Amino acid sequence: MRLFDRYIGRQVLVGTLFAIVLLSTILVMGSLFQKIRPLLVDFGAPPSIIGEFVLSVIPFSLIYTIPWAFLSAVLLVFGRMSSDHELTGFRVAGISLTRIAAPVFVIGAALSALCLWLNIEVAPRSSQGADQIAIKAFFKDPRSMLSAAAEQDGLERLEDSLKDVRAYIEKSDGSKMQGMHLFKIHDSSQPPSADIYVHAMRAEAVIDDDKREFRFHLYDALFETTDEKGIPQFVQSSEAVPLVLPFEFALRKERPASKTNQEIRDLIAENPHWPAKYRIGRYWAEIQRRYASSFACLAFAFIGIPLGIKTRRKDTSTGLILSLLIGAAYFVCGMMGGSTEKGVLIATWAPNVACVLLGLYLLRRARFR
Repeated sequence: MRLFDRYIGRQVLVGTLFAIVLLSTILVMGSLFQKIRPLLVDFGAPPSIIGEFVLSVIPFSLIYTIPWAFLSAVLLVFGRMSSDHELTGFRVAGISLTRIAAPVFVIGAALSALCLWLNIEVAPRSSQGADQIAIKAFFKDPRSMLSAAAEQDGLERLEDSLKDVRAYIEKSDGSKMQGMHLFKIHDSSQPPSADIYVHAMRAEAVIDDDKREFRFHLYDALFETTDEKGIPQFVQSSEAVPLVLPFEFALRKERPASKTNQEIRDLIAENPHWPAKYRIGRYWAEIQRRYASSFACLAFAFIGIPLGIKTRRKDTSTGLILSLLIGAAYFVCGMMGGSTEKGVLIATWAPNVACVLLGLYLLRRARFR
């Protein structure tokens, strides 16, 4: 390794690391602010939950921040070297632009390998953990779940915990509720008469943590069901009526992003009856996006060097704006696709191919300038 290799490589690496820290902080804080109010205010989650959430989000954010940071560093470094005529000095010494760019391609390949590992092994697990942290906060204090049940986010977790019961609560402070609606839905093995609707003007809740049960005392309650002949049956009571509902820790349905490649392949094989838009457009496309986006750093090396040469030292904002536009266009195009394997492959890999071809063309023009 020559001296100029270390010189260029060190500048690109330092710039990349600085940009990774900056961009990751922005993304993590954005995700954190979406969760901080329900976790801290509504559910009284301990600070350890917040720290656990941050640690879970960081690996997933690195998938986007590493390529973006690398592109920004390449644009800024080569823009500065061009404005300071350092590139001219290298070329006068007989060093070609391709040879000057060699350490950038090596760093890009190494970062692409890192992104591939993050995409396939680390990010799915961290994404799954981030999805479940908020649910764990509810079950540390079930009463907080009732306090937030009047809000959509809390109501979803309350319904998840009550198995086949759907709930709607107009107002709740954790132990006393107003306007409580409960729907018990039968499964396929039970007759329709198993459906029950309960409405109470007022309700009080007692939580049994040992048995994991909600014990509701209903006031001015109306019970509605149907008999075996389908005739509606109504029962009304103005006194306190006890109602016991067990709750359990129920995980939410996992998204494709929270599954490993092998888990996605197994899921596709087990469900061949799924519509193509769902099976290919969501799950199979997720695998292709992981592989394609992992090579973003290498693709950005091709296009970042010639574009960086055109920027000026006193106009560093140009490099930053270019990196934001290119990175945004790259990831937006990669998310497009369709319900066919061909459409998904074109959408996911086209940004890489376009960056490489355009970069080769611009590099060739830059060599003869």
